[in-house]
Amino acid sequence: MFKEATVFAQHLRIVEKELNQWQRDIESSFGNIRNIMLSPLPRVYEEGHNGQAVPSEPEPTMVGGDVQVERLTTASAETKKRLDVEVIQPIKQWMVAYRTIAERMRRLEALRLELDSRRRTVADLQGRCERVRANLGTTRARGEVDMEITLRKMQHKEDKMQRTASQFQEMEQTVYNSLFTLIKDTSVLRDYAAAALLIINECFSAGYASFNMEQVQYSTTAGGVYPDMANKYDPKQMDRFSQQEQAKVVVTHDGSDQFYDYHQHQQYA
Repeated sequence: MFKEATVFAQHLRIVEKELNQWQRDIESSFGNIRNIMLSPLPRVYEEGHNGQAVPSEPEPTMVGGDVQVERLTTASAETKKRLDVEVIQPIKQWMVAYRTIAERMRRLEALRLELDSRRRTVADLQGRCERVRANLGTTRARGEVDMEITLRKMQHKEDKMQRTASQFQEMEQTVYNSLFTLIKDTSVLRDYAAAALLIINECFSAGYASFNMEQVQYSTTAGGVYPDMANKYDPKQMDRFSQQEQAKVVVTHDGSDQFYDYHQHQQYA
């Protein structure tokens, strides 16, 4: 149980690290976008009557225009707060519980080693008692004294072994209960992952809303999304461009690219 929980904790550390990186990236990116939107557009300069350069516009125009730049700052701060409270803090709490169990596992292992050592000591004393009892016939008086000393020592060691065994069993049950609860809690971490993606999505949606793009007309020409350029379309310019086009690329049946002369192809078409 603890081994699998450890593997899971390693994955969770990576997730926590990535979430913190997301927070930093969003704060940096939104800050940079805000600065760009507040930057002036370059102006066209023409030579004035006195030979000096004169801008075509008296005052510079901001890149952002009517972009509500403060909403970018608000969206970034709100995202950081929500990720902290709704996702990162629960993950940290799980990690705290895991580290507590890891410490208990170290104590449990120490108790196990101590218990094994005491069992070996008691087993050695039991073997010594058997040897003394076997030699009682030859040196009875001395053997009885040795037997008494060995039995008292063995009883003392057995008492210590029993206390250590009780501590080990108690700690083992505590670790099991803690691991049981910790593993049950892992099932809700799926929801935290989904919450993180939802928060990030809402952050970018809030950032997009600050641009008031619903007031701009769009066209999906050529598979992309561009502002509507219908009023600026000049068919003569496009015709001149097509006349200047010298070659096109086609894909042959074998999948390779092949260049051919456009006008020559039109003659044979």
